[in-house]
Amino acid sequence: MRTIDGLGEIADRYDVFLFDQYGVLHDGQRPYAGTIAVLSRLAARSLVITNSGKRAAANRNRLARLGIARELYRDLLSSGEVAWTGIRDGSFGRPFAAGGRAYIVGRAGDSYGFDGLDLVLVEQPAHADFILILGSDAPATSLDRYGRLLQPAAEIGLPALCCNPDRLMLSAQGPLPAPGAIAEIYASLGGPVRWIGKPHAEIYRAALGLAGNPPPRVLALGDSIEHDISGAAGLGIATALVRTGVLAGIGLAEIEARCRAARCEPDWILPELKW
Repeated sequence: MRTIDGLGEIADRYDVFLFDQYGVLHDGQRPYAGTIAVLSRLAARSLVITNSGKRAAANRNRLARLGIARELYRDLLSSGEVAWTGIRDGSFGRPFAAGGRAYIVGRAGDSYGFDGLDLVLVEQPAHADFILILGSDAPATSLDRYGRLLQPAAEIGLPALCCNPDRLMLSAQGPLPAPGAIAEIYASLGGPVRWIGKPHAEIYRAALGLAGNPPPRVLALGDSIEHDISGAAGLGIATALVRTGVLAGIGLAEIEARCRAARCEPDWILPELKW
């Protein structure tokens, strides 16, 4: 892996850029300093690919509220959108099908856009046909409490669909448990979990479908070694690790150790997203 100062040094090597959202384009509150300049140069070649249980439209709206206008990127794909499409089309198989009974794990008051599927939402996990893990209500709900809530469903082997594999999420209070951490608790209780989103292949295949057929030269950029870098590299996509987001303040030696542990290595390292 080689450290570069800016994306402009290698931009002519790639046709399409897959940008992670949180931790690369913005910190949850505002865009990083170089985001607008980079996207302005690469707008027609940029896809945003994000582990978010919310559908694509909600994520596009969030970017717009943060000042990242729609014309600055070609398209956006969320793990929530991939999950919604899979349920609608029946491609995940039973029980993850339209018209089923579902229990939603998510932030209180949030809408995840999973309408149009004729799902019957139930109030107790064990009364569902499947569980949709879309978001996290941390810190209001602890991982221990999630474990107690979901244990009866795990005991009967109720399948869960985790639509955001991230274990940590950025917040004003610092890193908090994300949906992936809840899904890991459920799996540890014996509940079967199907994962949608980075580092798993389905979201990358969907993104490559948007990028073109056959896929052009693609570079995936992210701040998570375990999700962004491992997932893209596993499908033969070139990668750039951006040292913001979950890597902010982490030294290069620690990053190298984490790469060895994850058995992957980025092609490039950027201190931050800039041209």
